[in-house]
Amino acid sequence: MKFDLVIAGVGGQGNILASQVIAKCAMDAGYNVVNTETKGAAQRGGSVLSHVRIADGEIYSPLVPQGQADILLGFEPLEALRYINMLSKNGTYIINTAPVPTILSNLKVDEYPSQEQMLAAIQEKGISGHFINATQAAKDLGNVLNTNVIMLGAFTAISDILPADTILNKLLSMVKPKFHEGNIKAFNCGRTMIKA
Repeated sequence: MKFDLVIAGVGGQGNILASQVIAKCAMDAGYNVVNTETKGAAQRGGSVLSHVRIADGEIYSPLVPQGQADILLGFEPLEALRYINMLSKNGTYIINTAPVPTILSNLKVDEYPSQEQMLAAIQEKGISGHFINATQAAKDLGNVLNTNVIMLGAFTAISDILPADTILNKLLSMVKPKFHEGNIKAFNCGRTMIKA
């Protein structure tokens, strides 16, 4: 068994926590796991790409090779577009459609593409997947910081690599109890968004 996941987003979106939850669950299940990130000025809204590699045999590289990821979780649409070629032809994606414009685009130095342009470019790749507005869903639940938890819940709706309740319980063990109720709602919301 071999499973490769990449999570593309920007600093502050919580994709590192999401990747660590999945990696720790896989380790608890007895798999060999490698989890690493490549970051660019992450704390300032720079690009963050998390790699999670799970196998029952040897893993020879911490980085998922181009065109080999089974799933791409795109926490931000432009970052998802930037890394869509990481997916295998048989892979699938879940992409949060809410943009996080870069500092340069806010300063009008760089042009941030329209949502329609980004989604069309992703669809042109001919890979199947799901577009959800996880950011808006998190806002509707009362805490935009739960966007990553919605994406984590959505992941469990398309992947049976690890049981959903195992992933949720691991997440809850890694955050303060005062956040548990909101995290449970967000996680279940993500699952529902995919199943709908």
